[in-house]
Amino acid sequence: MSFTNPLRFSLALLCVGALTVSASEAPEPADAAEPEFKGDRDGHEMRDVIPKRDIPSAPILNVEQALERFQVQPGFVIEPVAAEPSVFNPVALAFDARGRMWVAEMTTYMPDVLGTGEMEPNGNIAVLEDTNGDGEVDKRTVFLSDIVLPRTVSIVEGGIFYADQSALYFAEVREEDGRLSPGLHEVVDAEYAKGGSVEHKPNAMLYGMDHWYYNARSDRKYQVLPHESVVPSGAEEIYRNPYWKLVRARTEYRGQWGLSMDDYGRLYHNGNSSPIHGEYLLPGALRRNPGYWPDAAAHPIGGHQVHPARMNPGVNRGYMEGVLVPDGPDRGKLVNFTAASGSLVYRGSNFPPEYYGMALTPEPAANLVTARRILEREGLLAGEPLFPGQELLTSTDERFRPVNLYNAPDGTLYLVDMYHGILQHREFLTSYLAAQIADRELDKNNNTMGRIYRLRWRQTPAAEVSDLTRLSPDQWVPLLGHPNAWHRDTARRLLVHHGPTPDLVTALKKQLRGSKRPFAIINILWTLRGLNAIDLATVKRFIQHEHDWVAITAAAVGEALPPAERKAYRKQLMKMAKSGYPRALQAAVSVAAIEGGFDISRFVLKHYETQPYGRAAVVSGLGTEAGAFIASLEKGDVDEQTEYLLNNLGKRQRDESNRAQLSAEGQTLYDLGKQLFNGKAACASCHGSHGNGQDGVAPTLWETRWVRDPQRMVRVMLHGLKGPIMVGPFEWSTPNVMPGFAARPDISDKELAAVATYIRNSWGNAEDTNGGLEGSTVTEIREATEGRSEPYTAKDFQPMKN
Repeated sequence: MSFTNPLRFSLALLCVGALTVSASEAPEPADAAEPEFKGDRDGHEMRDVIPKRDIPSAPILNVEQALERFQVQPGFVIEPVAAEPSVFNPVALAFDARGRMWVAEMTTYMPDVLGTGEMEPNGNIAVLEDTNGDGEVDKRTVFLSDIVLPRTVSIVEGGIFYADQSALYFAEVREEDGRLSPGLHEVVDAEYAKGGSVEHKPNAMLYGMDHWYYNARSDRKYQVLPHESVVPSGAEEIYRNPYWKLVRARTEYRGQWGLSMDDYGRLYHNGNSSPIHGEYLLPGALRRNPGYWPDAAAHPIGGHQVHPARMNPGVNRGYMEGVLVPDGPDRGKLVNFTAASGSLVYRGSNFPPEYYGMALTPEPAANLVTARRILEREGLLAGEPLFPGQELLTSTDERFRPVNLYNAPDGTLYLVDMYHGILQHREFLTSYLAAQIADRELDKNNNTMGRIYRLRWRQTPAAEVSDLTRLSPDQWVPLLGHPNAWHRDTARRLLVHHGPTPDLVTALKKQLRGSKRPFAIINILWTLRGLNAIDLATVKRFIQHEHDWVAITAAAVGEALPPAERKAYRKQLMKMAKSGYPRALQAAVSVAAIEGGFDISRFVLKHYETQPYGRAAVVSGLGTEAGAFIASLEKGDVDEQTEYLLNNLGKRQRDESNRAQLSAEGQTLYDLGKQLFNGKAACASCHGSHGNGQDGVAPTLWETRWVRDPQRMVRVMLHGLKGPIMVGPFEWSTPNVMPGFAARPDISDKELAAVATYIRNSWGNAEDTNGGLEGSTVTEIREATEGRSEPYTAKDFQPMKN
C-alpha cells in the first residue's frame, strides 16, 4: 500500500464553518455575533467564583523564567532538555536505540477558543538530539510534516509508527551521512483513530513486556512478527513490509491518554478525572475463553485530590460548586483531577531506591505532577501519596502543561510540556472558560512554544546516554538486567525484532543462569518467549521461584511450550496452583494452553473461588474447553456465582444486538445512532465502543435497567447524570458527571433518538422490538424539562428493579 494523505482534504472540511472564518472575512466587532460554546448548559450560571482582580496573570515565560516558577520536592531538581525553537507543542515522544527523541508535535491544537485552522495538516514528527552530551538538545530534524494533529509515535524495526487524527502509519527511517529521511511510508491501520473528538482518540503504542504494542483509549493491540510466523490465535494480519508483518487483536479497553507498565508487564493508565490506575493481572489474562470477555479491572492508585501551587480558575467547570476551593489559604485552587494525562511508573536509575516504582500522573489543568506509592495487596493494587498534602512538582506558570512522562535513557524522568494557554478542546469548551482565556490572554502564541524537561536527583548526575545501535545482539543480552528500565525495554525489543540465532539463544540462557534480580529474570524469560526459544527446563526452574512474579512469568511464557512438553507443563501448573495466591490465578489462566487441565481448574475453584479474580481466572483459563468442564461438574462443585458465569458463557455475544428485531425505521435509527455513539456524540469515549464502561470513568451499558424507560433515559441524555447510582448489583460513584446534550445545538432531537435507539438495542438490551425511539419523544421531553439546570441523580427517579 503506497502512502497517501487522505486526511488533508477530508479533515479540513470537518472544521465547523462558523468557527473558521479568517480575519479578513470576519465582520466588524460591533456586528459580530457571540460565538456559541458547546460546553455550555442551559441554566448554568457562568459566574466568576474568584473575582478577576484576584487571579494571578499568566504571561508567556521564557525557559529561564519558567524554571523559577517550579516548586519541586527536596532532593530533586528540574532541568531543561529542549525548548522552542527546538520543539513546538510536544504531546508524545519515543526514544530510539541511540537515545534520540522522536517527538509528536501537535502544532495546530486550539490556537484560539474557536480552534481556527486546527485541522490544517501542519503537525510534525521531529527528531531531537543532544550531540555534545551536555544534556540539552542542540539538533532538530523535522522527519515528517504535513500531519493532522499527530498523537502517537513509537519505535519499530526499520522505522517508526505514528498516528494522526485518523490512522496509524509506518515510516521507514533512512540515515545517510547523519541525515535522516523517510523511505517507505504507508498506512498500516486506517481505523486506528477513526471517529470521536480530538480528546478522545487512541494513542500511546506502548511496547509491552509480551511484545504487543498496547494503546490507550482503544481495545486494539498490535504485534510485529517475521513474515513466516504463524498468526496468533484471535489475531489477524493487517499489513506487511520488507521488514515484518503486523497483526492486530482485541484487548481490554484502557484509559484516555498515555500508558505505562511496571517491571512485571502490568499496564497502568488513567481517565480524564481519575489519576493513574493499575491492572493486577497481566494484560489478556481474563480473555482466554472466547465466550468470556470481561474488562480488566483497573485499580486506582490513590485518591483524586490535587494540591496546586497557584489558583486554577481556568478550568472548564470552574464556575460549579466544589470544583475550586472556595476560601482559605488554598482559595481558587483545583480540588480534584480534571485533566489527568500520560501517567508513568518510574523505573529509572537516577532517583534513590525509595522512589523506584512510584506512580506519577501529570495534571496540566493544575500545572503539576503528582506522585504515589503503589501498594500491592491480595488481588488489588492501591496507592498512597508520597508527599501528603503536596505534589512532586508544581508550577505557578499557568501555561505549564505537562501532558506525558517518560523513563529516559539517562535514568531520569522526562516531562513533556505542551506549553499552551488553552487546554480544553472546543468540542467541550464553556463560555466561562473562554472568558477566563481572554482575560489572561491565554489564546496568544499557542502554537509557537513547547518544552521538554527532566527531573533529576540533585546528588546523582544523569547517566551517559548509550547508543545501543553500536552494540551487537550478544552485547544487548546483559542489558536485560540493567538497573534503568529504558535499557531493558529497548534491548528486549531489539533482540526480539532481530530474531533468533543459536548463539543468541545460548547467550540468553547463560545470562539467565547468572541473573539474580527478578526484573532481569522476567525480561530474559519474555525475550526467550518472543524468540520462540522457551524450553521445559527453563520453565521448571523458575515456575517455583521464591518471587511470585518470576513464577507467574515462567507460567505465562510456558504456554508457548511445544505439545510434546505440555504434559510435564501441566504438572508444573498444578504445583504452582498449590503454591498459594496469586500464583494459583496464573495457573488457572495458563490452563488455556493445555488440554484437560480440569483438575487444576477445580483446585483453584475449591481454594480461591471467592478470592479476587478466582472465578474469572478459572473461567478464562477453560478456553475452548468450557463446555466439557461444565459437563463434568456435579451438583455442589461450584457456587451460584460461578455457575451463573459458566451458564452464561457466550450469551453476551449472541445478545449483543437487537437490530434485526427493529422496524425498518428503527434499523435506520440504530445505524445512525451507532455512528453518533462512536463519533460526534463521543459516548464511546467514556462508555467504550463495546459498552463495557471504564473503571473510574463511566459504568457499563450491558443489560442495564437505566435504559429501559425511554422517559428516564432521554432525561438523562438531555441533562446528564451524577452518582452514586446502582448499576446491577454494584454502586457506581465517580467524580465525573455525565454531561447532557440539551445545550448541544449540533445534535438534533432525531440524532439523540438514534443514539438512544442504538444503546437500548445493543449489549444485551432489547427495548424497541418492532419499533424505535421517535425524535418527537425527545422533543416532548426537552420541552417538559426546559428549566432544568442540574444533572439528575438516582433520587430523582423511582426505585428501579433489575
